[in-house]
Amino acid sequence: MQNPFSKMRSQQGFTLIEVLMAMVILGIGIMSIVALQTQDMTFNNSSRRQTQGSTWAMDRVERLRSLPYTDAALSVAGNPHTENIQVGGKTVYSLRWIVSDNTANVPDTKKVDVTIQSNGRNVSSLTFIRTLSAI
Repeated sequence: MQNPFSKMRSQQGFTLIEVLMAMVILGIGIMSIVALQTQDMTFNNSSRRQTQGSTWAMDRVERLRSLPYTDAALSVAGNPHTENIQVGGKTVYSLRWIVSDNTANVPDTKKVDVTIQSNGRNVSSLTFIRTLSAI
């Protein structure tokens, strides 16, 4: 007569240790994907802030270029000129421009340096020269 337990021993399958090891490896893989997703969201948010900041700085440059040469926003005496930009009722960007006389290089010109910051860090910087119109 055969032993009834000999049939059980001949069956093949996964042991509990093999299943646990597979679950650990799968868990490490899933945690790595979650960590990468979180880092990706952080980078996307930073890129969005930088793009928005550059857009705000270019908007300010265009507005300053359209002003008359003698406008108060282009005066050397008011340095630094500042403007806080709010998005959704919260101040997100700090825009600053510094006007300096550039007459040593070119007569009747002003140099304007525009810088925008978010969370105390520079996002974008632009420089342009404003010339007194002869018209």
